[in-house]
Amino acid sequence: MTEPSLAVKLIPLYVLVAIGFALGRFLGVKSQEIGKLSLYVLSPAVVFKGFYAAKLQGAMMALPFVVMALACIAAWIALPMAARLWSDGRERLSAFTVATGNTGFFGIPACLSLIGPEALPYVVLVSFGFTAYENSVGFFIMSRGDATWKGALMRVLKYPGLHACWIGLTLNLNHITLPAYVPQTIDLLAGGFSAVGMMIVGLGLAGLTRFRIDLGFIAYAFGWKFLVWPAAAYAFILFDRAWLHAFSKVGHQVLLIESLVPMAAITVVHATLRNIHPDRAAVAVALSTLAALAWLPLVYGVVF
Repeated sequence: MTEPSLAVKLIPLYVLVAIGFALGRFLGVKSQEIGKLSLYVLSPAVVFKGFYAAKLQGAMMALPFVVMALACIAAWIALPMAARLWSDGRERLSAFTVATGNTGFFGIPACLSLIGPEALPYVVLVSFGFTAYENSVGFFIMSRGDATWKGALMRVLKYPGLHACWIGLTLNLNHITLPAYVPQTIDLLAGGFSAVGMMIVGLGLAGLTRFRIDLGFIAYAFGWKFLVWPAAAYAFILFDRAWLHAFSKVGHQVLLIESLVPMAAITVVHATLRNIHPDRAAVAVALSTLAALAWLPLVYGVVF
């Protein structure tokens, strides 16, 4: 598969961003209320659905937990580094975003395009790991922007997304089947998450009074997203090939692709709700999506 084929598969992403831009620019739709809907209702539905339905066995069972641990470590390393550069909220925004990415709406089409349908089980579990980070440590980091440690921790404990993780996982591991109407309702909610998330990026762009690129913020985020994560993923792939032998070639391919995805759209949701430079976040997410279209296939082609 070539870069154009991947770009074609991601056309819906850009259409949704354009719809969000039109809603904000011409109809005056505000992103904050939609952000609350996305973060507190739609996102927990996605989390619950994923952990409830995931097939966890063997090395695959450890995959989401390993990914979550790596994301948490990356965030806690990135935070003090960014704090030396900024003290206006960008340090928290940077720490949040460098530890996650658009592993679902971008990562799934990318893996299916470059690898094939056999990649899907790995993609789903890797996405779960990043999602678990977003709903725990990531949420805490963003909450600390306008709250004490205790206040931020209480926000995390009250956050529906966190409870969706452990409830879904508990039901899964204990093989508990819910009445059919519960998963059906969850499916309806989860189905709107990607669409709403990308439209929020468009709403953020619509709110720009002038198109301003924060080169420092973008360079920092892009360095982590497109250099540090791929290097770490490739190092693990080499280690697994030589010593662990835990994952197949398909698993290695998925890990590399998911390490090269752009910044997550939920970054803009958090930035909007906390009023932490939502304009900068929207521009960075949009530019990282364009950059990934060229950089991801290039790196993948060199490695595999």
